[in-house]
Parts: sequence; C-alpha cells; structure tokens
Amino acid sequence: MTPNLDDLYIVLSQWAAAGKPQTYKQLSRAYQARTGDWVEFYGGWDAPLGELNNRLASIGAPAISALVILQGQNEPGGGFWGSAPNVPPRPKRYDDRIAEWSRILRDVLTHRWPPMLPP
Repeated sequence: MTPNLDDLYIVLSQWAAAGKPQTYKQLSRAYQARTGDWVEFYGGWDAPLGELNNRLASIGAPAISALVILQGQNEPGGGFWGSAPNVPPRPKRYDDRIAEWSRILRDVLTHRWPPMLPP
C-alpha cells in the first residue's frame, strides 16, 4: 500500500504545529487513525517521506520528515539523509548528524505550513 501524500502531509504538519518529533511507529498509527490504512513502520515510510520531502523542496519548504525519528534514538532513520535536495547525505559523526538534523528540525518547526499540501 502506497501512502497518500496529502494525508501524510496533514499528519506531519500537525506534528510540526505541536512541535514534537515522533517515531515511525507513531506515524503508522497516526496515519492509520486518519485513513484506516496501515503502513509498516519498519521501512514502509522511506519512499513516501522522500517523495514528500522532494515535493516540498520544490517549493522552498524544509524537509518535514525530520519530525520522524527512530524509536529509542533522537534522530531520523538512514533513509532521511539525502532524501531531497535540501537534505545532505548522512554525516558520519554522531555529533555532526545531530547538529544538522537539529538545524533542519528548527526550520520545520518554524515554517508556516499551509493546511493542505501545495501542488
């Protein structure tokens, strides 16, 4: 099942408004609550989140999937890095990754997200 980007955007823009990153598992639950469709949280989100990031990058918006993190870790999964033109390749050092992710996350949390995904 391929997630609908409009619904995915709405879930993540609500998370941005709340100001709190959440896990891939929480994303699967929130998406299912919204649509009735389950997306496997382990690996099921990489392609749709990358597609959403690319669409948003084309209009100058930050990578909203920075809000989705690994359970038990304070950083996004490996599929996040390099997923769009405005997301660099994964920094090798942990401190560098956290610094870069924190910068992107700040951009996401301060961005004025429209209520619907722009075309």
